[in-house]
Amino acid sequence: MGDVRRLVVTADDFGFSEGINRGIVEAAEAGIVRSASIMVNMPAFEDAARRARCLGDGFGVGLHLTLTVGAPFTHAPSLVCARTGAFVGPGCLLGRALSGRIRPFDVAVECAAQIRRAREAGLRLTHLDGHHHVHAFPGIREVVLEVARAEGIAFVRRPVERLGEAPGRWRRVPTRALLAVIARSLAVGRPRSADHFGGVSLTRSRGFHAALLRFVDRLRPGTTELMVHPGYATGPLPGNDPYVAGREAELRALISAAVRDRLAARNIVVTNFGALA
Repeated sequence: MGDVRRLVVTADDFGFSEGINRGIVEAAEAGIVRSASIMVNMPAFEDAARRARCLGDGFGVGLHLTLTVGAPFTHAPSLVCARTGAFVGPGCLLGRALSGRIRPFDVAVECAAQIRRAREAGLRLTHLDGHHHVHAFPGIREVVLEVARAEGIAFVRRPVERLGEAPGRWRRVPTRALLAVIARSLAVGRPRSADHFGGVSLTRSRGFHAALLRFVDRLRPGTTELMVHPGYATGPLPGNDPYVAGREAELRALISAAVRDRLAARNIVVTNFGALA
């Protein structure tokens, strides 16, 4: 059992748009993506929740905590723009986090409200992570862990790649190094995290399909979470998210026979966090 390789492929941004929802479901029906993280304050949330319920218990759904696009469900002055009432962007939020200008109470009540919204839609949350990795920001991560424990969420993502082993290892090194620093307190205790994580270096990769195959070949024993962003994005996304064309490239790779064959050849167990709890 000690050398078993388990892979949780988690599709982020479920609920961002109906096209993204459609792509995630297509990847799920192909058998590779058995986990997704849902954005409860985005326009296509209801569509995503309906699709998730149709997929059944074999498809795990977690909260994609969203604090950088859209509007909060609660009064959260330290998380929003005072002029618009909408969440600030990721750069501004990180600046507030690093300078200690985020109120823990604002994070706690907003995180709990987003969890409640998902559950009201009939979803059993198997895990929690963050859009733009906000759940790992200083001043936010400690509060998120407390809320996750209180809400009985078993897994929280630790978005740390091993810099020397990830495919395309010289790409996005500053981003990966920063995540390794800010996510250090997510390393131990409960909620649990996967033993290994990947996906930051694959996102926006020019050769996503080949990089994905290399990633599969390098899987280590234990449980690895792979963050992916499949979908169809034919128009502007909320917050003018710039990652558009790459989503369909990821989808094509994830549903390819070559990837399924490589997983089978290496006896990799594809699963979700609900099955590991």
